[in-house]
Amino acid sequence: MRFGALVLVLALVTAPACGGGSSSDLGGSPPAIAASFTPDEPTPDPNTIAMAEGTKNYDVVTVNVTVTGTNGVYGTAFDVVYDEANVTYLDYTPGSAFEQGGNSPNYNVSSASTPGRVVVGVSRIGNTATDIAGAKTIVGLQFRVKQAGSYPVTIEDGVLYDAQAPPQPIPGIAWSAGTLTGV
Repeated sequence: MRFGALVLVLALVTAPACGGGSSSDLGGSPPAIAASFTPDEPTPDPNTIAMAEGTKNYDVVTVNVTVTGTNGVYGTAFDVVYDEANVTYLDYTPGSAFEQGGNSPNYNVSSASTPGRVVVGVSRIGNTATDIAGAKTIVGLQFRVKQAGSYPVTIEDGVLYDAQAPPQPIPGIAWSAGTLTGV
């Protein structure tokens, strides 16, 4: 009986999928692409903004932008550049770095003005900075990988700010990105 059940399962798994529907439809076939993200710096040093792989679901992967071991942080601004022909930006999720101490930060995340570029700005409310111990997520960026291949992601124009009036760039911050992959 076990051999018969195994044959049935193998037949169902290898049978052609029914056409139509999307991955969001109940009963639809999952996309043929499996997305992932590989960071350039898997274990970032202190005073580093780096990307890390978040959740994955078939062709969609969340890339978490993190800050590691940095004191006196008030806000940040940066652009994330990706291969728009092979990758689509979907949405963002708030992080935990700027929320420390009960703060409700402002998030400004947009891809409307330039294809292949997500513009991110996050700042705390009020005039108090926070100290980041370990690695904390600034923002999660969700991407869909359209086809098999490797697609670099870069961070441009990155600035991490302190809480002076007006906020000033924190010197000595390293920035690290990575690569989206579809298989």
